[in-house]
Amino acid sequence: MLNEPMDTLPLQPDATQEEPAAAASPEGNITVFPVATEPDQGERLPGLALAYVFAVFLAGLVSLAVFAPKLDTTDMGGFVVLALLAVAFGRTRVPIYGDTSVSIGMVGDFAIAFLYGPAGAVIVSPFAAIATDLGVGAWYKRLFNVGSFIVVNVVVAYVIQSLVGIVGPGLAVNGWLIPIALGGVVVYYLLNISLVTFAVGLSTKTSLLEVWREKFEWLLPHYVVFGLLGLALALGYQGIGYFGILAFAAPPLMMRFSMKQYVDKTAENVDELKKRNRSLQEANREVLGMADQLRETYDGTLEALVSALDARDRETKGHSIRVAKYMMEIAYYMGIQPGTEEWVDMQRGGLLHDIGKIGVSDSILHKPGPLTDDEWVDMKRHPKIGHDMIKEIGFLSGAAVLIMAHHERFDGKGYPNGLATDDIPIGSRIFVLADTFDAMTSDRPYRAALSVDASREEMISCSGTQFDPQCVQAFLLAFDKIVEIRFAEREEPSEFHAAAAPRQAAA
Repeated sequence: MLNEPMDTLPLQPDATQEEPAAAASPEGNITVFPVATEPDQGERLPGLALAYVFAVFLAGLVSLAVFAPKLDTTDMGGFVVLALLAVAFGRTRVPIYGDTSVSIGMVGDFAIAFLYGPAGAVIVSPFAAIATDLGVGAWYKRLFNVGSFIVVNVVVAYVIQSLVGIVGPGLAVNGWLIPIALGGVVVYYLLNISLVTFAVGLSTKTSLLEVWREKFEWLLPHYVVFGLLGLALALGYQGIGYFGILAFAAPPLMMRFSMKQYVDKTAENVDELKKRNRSLQEANREVLGMADQLRETYDGTLEALVSALDARDRETKGHSIRVAKYMMEIAYYMGIQPGTEEWVDMQRGGLLHDIGKIGVSDSILHKPGPLTDDEWVDMKRHPKIGHDMIKEIGFLSGAAVLIMAHHERFDGKGYPNGLATDDIPIGSRIFVLADTFDAMTSDRPYRAALSVDASREEMISCSGTQFDPQCVQAFLLAFDKIVEIRFAEREEPSEFHAAAAPRQAAA
């Protein structure tokens, strides 16, 4: 039957023991009655929930005492056959959603309600409840199931009897039977879900509306179909006797068989998909691990290359790595997310910004004094040389864009293309700040290093001309960390710099 027993409500999170029949048995219905457990004390229920269980069971016993003596015994053969059929139907549960299952037991319930009224329903219901559980589950679950089965079926049968006006072989066949059956379905649905939802709410302190939406909202169409089939079964028996039972019992049995085949096949497909998904997740983790290792290799190789390039210029030892670190501190305050493609491109572009100086002669690169105009023309070639060197390397193509524009100015007076404002890539706008600060705080043959305070004031004064004002604001936010990096006694990664950043983001 579609009555919702308490043998499948999930245990509360602190439960320490399992109840396989309750949690996994296909005979389980919508939910298992939740319990709290303590070591060596077994299952226990909140006091209100336990009182509620006894109240429902007591209501069932009272109903049994009141209505059972009123059974019309003139057609005991038909009653016994339909009772056995109702109990058997109750054993036809098919899991269809999580720990939710449906059965065709309601077909037998409604047939008995139409033909034998509350007296028939009250006698059959305990057997149906016991057959459903077959002794599994905690004692209070079985008590609740017996009580709730009786209460729901008796109330529905009483409503149907009141509307029909007569019960038994004299059932009048007319157009009112269908709306009466639908009315019985509504009562069945509302009372059934109310009993179980209230039990779940008491046991788990969950909102009743939340429980209903998760577990029961979608069940009404099943109730409607099975309720009408129950009416058909009753009319079939009244019309042609036992052959009518066989004729009208076949469709719900075939429906159950088809549902089970469909659900079983779907479950197989879902299990297969879950296995494949687990395999894909494992493969994805391996790929991510390899990608992290590859990224570390890339960054380590690049930093080694940059160190070799810096060694060529004795005056700027460590310059490229420091600038890359400054850049990423500023980029963080510009809202660039660590670990993104844009972030990594900036980091690599900062490291490799001077790679184009390979194409500049040593006489110009190491000249102790100012450069001539011709020498400046030659020096200004290095951004394009660097860009052309790495633009065709897949993982460095983004860095190449930064390198091409790393000497552009916000006011358009830079080189090689005279770009201005937002036409300059954001990484290049950040780079200009980082590069200028490192240059100003470093000794040169033609001048001594400026103090960090003087360098900061110079950066502020050039905001809006040489530098992007937004980048200057981010530079000021990162200033203390940048100064710490500038004067560190040994090379250490900054918080947001280089290879550490993508791994930090992935974590």
